[in-house]
Amino acid sequence: MRDFYRIGAKTFSILCISVSISGCVTDQSGNTAQTGTEPGVHTTRNHVVAGLASLIGGESFGSSIGNMLDNMDRKALARKQQQLLMAQGDNRTVTWQSDHSAMRATITTSNTRQEEKSIRIVRNANVAAPGSIHAIGARYQVTSAAPVYLSPSTSATVAMTLPTQSTIMVVGQLTGQNWMLVSQQGRAVGYVTASALHPMTAASRHAASSGTFDLDAAPSAPASKTVSSTVNASVTCRDLKTVATDKGKSSTATETACRSPQGVWELN
Repeated sequence: MRDFYRIGAKTFSILCISVSISGCVTDQSGNTAQTGTEPGVHTTRNHVVAGLASLIGGESFGSSIGNMLDNMDRKALARKQQQLLMAQGDNRTVTWQSDHSAMRATITTSNTRQEEKSIRIVRNANVAAPGSIHAIGARYQVTSAAPVYLSPSTSATVAMTLPTQSTIMVVGQLTGQNWMLVSQQGRAVGYVTASALHPMTAASRHAASSGTFDLDAAPSAPASKTVSSTVNASVTCRDLKTVATDKGKSSTATETACRSPQGVWELN
């Protein structure tokens, strides 16, 4: 089983570009939590708003390419790879050139597909374990005030209610059902009906204002009150081909990257 929540040498971590965020959310007791303000650019393993990669191990490029790269080029090439992986569609090619050496590369994605994998879902202890899911790992916006249920049923306990236009990370959609499993800071917190959510677009991200509520910025349950379970999931994967050249020398690496339920592209 692959642990998608573990950040290792072969995992693309994400740089999260956050806008100033403030707002509040109502919990099941009727209390409100102020989110405060979080300006600037910061790194996090789970909060994914825009896709840029931070440092990954040189072996992630294949040993031959990794040996051709210094630390600055390794980070720059990883960012370019992540940008391409986050884009939609196959047979896209981008070029990269070092700003301080003769290194250059072409990167191509292909063969986007769904693969069946066993994944580990971390959730608050009072949240029902999901069945099989279609992993999504993307930010969604709430189109109308949306209750977050502790199990996929409108008769279940409501953990909180998300205000209209708030944003949230969607782990995935339950197979054959109209329920989305949503998370806060990497932990599933409940289920929202799919009709109440819409994928965030570049325009909606740009339009997000200081009054937009983001659940990841609100206080979360203590880690001791979480559990994990293994579920079957349909995961989006695509092939990534990198051809690097340096002073007449060339090397090629072809690998598979799969997108986790928290939006992290992980090399197999």
